[in-house]
Formats: sequence, structure tokens, C-alpha cells
Amino acid sequence: MTDSLEEQTPATPAVRLDGPEGLAPLRRRVRAMLADCPDPVVIDVVLLVDELAASACVTAFPPFEVRLSRTAGVLRVEVDGVGAPPEPGIGTGVLDTISTRWGTGPDGVLWAERELGAGLSRS
Repeated sequence: MTDSLEEQTPATPAVRLDGPEGLAPLRRRVRAMLADCPDPVVIDVVLLVDELAASACVTAFPPFEVRLSRTAGVLRVEVDGVGAPPEPGIGTGVLDTISTRWGTGPDGVLWAERELGAGLSRS
């Protein structure tokens, strides 16, 4: 489900992504953040983060800042500097399937949120 950025989240430490070579360390950081979550959730979230960051690498010029925040059972990922929203396709299908919600915000921010329970509840 796409959405607009309704409010800015508190600043979280950013990971600088200089290009595709930075994706593996980013994946490791996500796995470490979610060490207490079930494996299927970790796999989904790593794929979600990878899709957002890869989208940035394909559609805009690095460097990018990737922020990860975890609060109240939700992981939020924000990638700065993406530019235009992603074109509909396989990547947006992944975002629709894996995230609880996603969208774009001011200044080229692409973001997604994922509930960290074992499964997503879809209406």
C-alpha cells in the first residue's frame, strides 16, 4: 500500500550507501537489528531494505543515506536521495507484498514500514 509521508520520524543513525557494493553491509546491519525476530520476518525485511536501497542505486546517483528505526513492533526504512517515486513494476510489487505500507516523502525520500509480527494482517 502506498502512502504519503505523514510526519517525519525522529532522526536515526544513517548508513551511507555509496552504491551497490554497500548493500551487503546494509543487509548484515538489518539482520543484527532483528536478531530477536522469527527467520521469516528477517528474510522479508532484508528483502524490503534491499529493494529500497537497490531502487535508489538504479534510479539516482549515490551517495544515499539509509535510516533504519525500530519502534513498537514496526521497522521503518528510509532512503534519501531517490528522486522520483519508483515506476510500477516488480520492485513496487515487492514493496506492496512485503511492507505494511510504503511511499515517498519530501526531498526524494523513499520509505517503507514492516510490522515485525510473524505475518502481515491485510484488510
